This record gives sequence, C-alpha cells and structure tokens, in this order.
Amino acid sequence: MDRIGLEHIRQHGAIAVWGSLLLVAITGSATAQLSAKSDSTGTVVGIVVTKEGGVPLPYSIVSASLHQPDRFTDDHGEFRLLNVPTGPIQLQVRHLGYTPFRVAIAVNANGTDTVRIQLEHIAVQLTTMRVRAYPQCFDPGPPGAQGDSSFTTLFDQLRQNAEQYELLANAYPFELTVERTMFKTLVNQELRVESIDTLTLRSADQWTYRPGGVITRMAVAPHRPSMTILNIPTIVHFADDAFLANHCFYDGGEETVDGFKLLRIDFVAAARIKDPDVDGSVYLDPTTFQIRRSFLHVTKIPRGIAGVLETDATTVFRELFPSVPIIAGISSVNRVEVDRRRASAVATANEDQRLIGVHFLKRMPGDDAKKP
Repeated sequence: MDRIGLEHIRQHGAIAVWGSLLLVAITGSATAQLSAKSDSTGTVVGIVVTKEGGVPLPYSIVSASLHQPDRFTDDHGEFRLLNVPTGPIQLQVRHLGYTPFRVAIAVNANGTDTVRIQLEHIAVQLTTMRVRAYPQCFDPGPPGAQGDSSFTTLFDQLRQNAEQYELLANAYPFELTVERTMFKTLVNQELRVESIDTLTLRSADQWTYRPGGVITRMAVAPHRPSMTILNIPTIVHFADDAFLANHCFYDGGEETVDGFKLLRIDFVAAARIKDPDVDGSVYLDPTTFQIRRSFLHVTKIPRGIAGVLETDATTVFRELFPSVPIIAGISSVNRVEVDRRRASAVATANEDQRLIGVHFLKRMPGDDAKKP
C-alpha cells in the first residue's frame, strides 16, 4: 500500500489533497495488460517530452485506441503497453499546458516497439477585463470552435484538468482522510466552533450532477427531521456533459488572487432551470493551466431552508502529482436570516474541510510503466 501524507508533501514539494462528496465512481480496470502474451501481441514502450528542450513530461495521459485502458506516464515521462494486438494502433497523448498529439504506430508480434513523443507548449492571450454581471443564460453549452480561439483553448484545458482527475479516480482507487470543522460566526464577529472531526472518503464515492439538483434532503434517522445537503459541483463536473449542457461559459479575463495572476472562466446556470443550481468561476494557472480554485454561488435557494439566504463555496486545488489536480480543501458559507441588533445572533453557518492524507488502495500512477 502507498500513502501520501504531510511528510511526503514536505519532502517532495507536492501537496496531497482530497475530493469532496463528488468523487468519481470506479468504472473500469487497468489489469487487462497483465494477461498472457500470445503470438499476436507485442509491447510498446515510449517517453513523452517537451518539444522545446526534450524535458520529460511526467504523468501525461496515454490513450491507445481501444486496445488498452488509459494510463499515466511515470515520473520520468515513460510508459509501457503490454500485450497490444499486432498491427496499426493510434496513440494519443495529453498533458496540461501542451497541445494533444496523435501518432500511428505499427505493433510487431512478440517484439518491442519504441516511440518518442514531443508535445508543444500552448499559450493563450486573454483580455484583462473583469466582468461580474452576465445576461441570463438562454443558450447554454461549452464554447464552440467558431468563437474566440484563445478562450476555446483555455476551456479545453479546464476539461483536461477534469479528465486527469477522472483517470486518477477510475484507474487508481484511493482513500482520503479529511478534517472537517463546523463553526458559526456571530453578528459581533465572534467565531464559535461547534465540532471538529475526521472523515474517510473513497474515490468510488460519487454524486451525479443533474440540473437543479445541487440541494438534496437526506433522512438521518426515523422520526427525526431530514438533513439538507449542498452537493458541490467540482472538478469532475467541468467535463460532465450534463453540467456543460446546462451552463453558459464566459472569458472572465485575468485576475489577481492571493497575490497570483490567474485566468478566470465564469459560468452561469441556464435560465430554464427553476430549482437551485450554481453560478461561479474557475481559476487556472496562466502558465501550466493547472486548476487552482473555484468559487460557486447557489442560485434560487428556496425560502424556508433553515432561514438560509445565500450559500457560497470556495474550493482550492493542488497537484497530487505533476499536472494531476486534486482538491486541497473546501470552505462553504451559509448566510442566514438574522436580527442584526442582537450581537450574539448567528450570522453565518460555515464548514471547512481540508485534506490530511491520500492512501492508494492498489497501485499508483506510473506503476504501468514499470517492467513486469
């Protein structure tokens, strides 16, 4: 078993982080490559490097037609495909911040074919305008090819962030340890901590987005009131067809957040959605295109839900491995109806969650490239 925790973070400069209630269910297995060899199969080994300088690109995604499951390259940018049917196959390689590359290769029986793939770094030039108000969303969907090419490229990088995380969750199941703090702020700015506990989550946990379905009720126990739950769309949903089809997306330009310049993508829920959904923003690094944070605002909250007036959630992302994003923490704020004349009245109900460690249950990204 492999465990990534805070000591690993200090030694390797990467931050191990966690996903909320919205992790992707495991839908496939990468064990097909371990089947016995036959005269009709061969092996493909390769390395993925930058076109400028030939620097290895660790944890790139390698897809090989329908013959092999997707996998990551290892920390040296290398990959190994075993028991590949002979004949021509198409390899597609993707890495955040680089133009995807396709190449056709011929696989020889009982042989080993080698390939070196060079990826070209992309650059986008976006406006520095800062728009906060958008019209109602009557024509939802991702930006099309006929629109601003720079924004389309940026949006594709957002989707690739989601695909990187989805591959991580599907092919390399893991368990997460999360610290959760529940607290309230009073009108007089006093902070009152109500509970601190630890959660154990698995990458097989999932919440499926549907339009107007971000707020749900869950029964806690017989004869007790049900609990209202906010399901926070996060990284995997930015590549989900249902989420994309029910939001309009806009170029939010460049914005400085916590001293760092980031590229912002804004989205607005479709006007046809009558139940609670989310508007918000996603922020990407302008050099690596790594997702750094998202901000969500719940729309159309029904009156009567514990007196809640507004609900916002901020998610912070880090790299678990180079170019592989995962959630570092989520902070949600529920602003409630309150008599401001009472200093001791509750103004907000808050929940903070932060990752403590990640435990891989079977294998880690890059293990596919190791010799059997």
